[in-house]
Amino acid sequence: MKTRIFVPDIECDSCVKVITRKFQSIQGIHKLDINQDSIDFDFNEDAITAEDIITSIQNIGFRASLRPFERKSFKERWNHFNEHPHKYEMPIRAVKYSIYALLILIVFQLIAYVGLQNSLPDLFSRYGWWLLYLDLSVASIGGTVWYMASHKTDVSCMTGMMIGMTVGMQTGMMIGAVVGATNGFFVGAMVGMLTAVVAGTLTGAVCGIMGAVQGMMSGVMAGTMGAMITVMMITDNVLVFMPFYMAINVLILGGLIYLYYEDVVEGKKEPHKIHIDFPTFASACVIVTTALTLIMIYGPKSPLFA
Repeated sequence: MKTRIFVPDIECDSCVKVITRKFQSIQGIHKLDINQDSIDFDFNEDAITAEDIITSIQNIGFRASLRPFERKSFKERWNHFNEHPHKYEMPIRAVKYSIYALLILIVFQLIAYVGLQNSLPDLFSRYGWWLLYLDLSVASIGGTVWYMASHKTDVSCMTGMMIGMTVGMQTGMMIGAVVGATNGFFVGAMVGMLTAVVAGTLTGAVCGIMGAVQGMMSGVMAGTMGAMITVMMITDNVLVFMPFYMAINVLILGGLIYLYYEDVVEGKKEPHKIHIDFPTFASACVIVTTALTLIMIYGPKSPLFA
């Protein structure tokens, strides 16, 4: 019997090798031809069924169906959201958690400012905007990572690489830019690079070594680039530039959540959800922000920023 199984996550030769290797050990498969977004099977229906083939493909992290996968337009997605809001519980919670965490971080730093204003009278004027951008960076990156960590499911190689690349890139661009603006290029690049490498590696690892390496590469590049941007612009309207810069970075992280939902969550059997409560999430954000704030205020600074 012949059938076509639609597999939209076939993106590279590695995907082809993984799928081919999987079916070499399955009895009843006479032949398979892998296309760009589908696989044609010639199989013995007495030994294996089309549903068994679909399950085997899903078990190695690829979406599979007898029907073509169609991406919804933004208008269709909005209509679907209004009709089935319960299906978007986790993305909505990620956004809420990010907003709540941002407010907590701002209040936390205002309290710290009251306690330090005698010893550091210029704290607010010198660091105020950059601490706000730090809070925004940690809250938005944290919310994105929380959303992906809250699902235990299979992720294709290409999607995993995109996750690692985007998280590593945006972490480095945002954290590197903030610390670079207060401490100079060296410290900004080191802090941005290291935090981005950790974030990109951990999130990209959902698909194995390929995603982890992609996250690491992006973190190395973006951490240095983020610091370079603000150091080069520090005397050229950097405070006018930053709101646009940060807003675009946050939108990219929102786009990653959208991609993750569409490519990883939607269309699969209900993925196992891991309950990471808000106190745990907020505590992690406070710890990371505190460490970065101490580096910004008390860490070494380049001569221009001393």
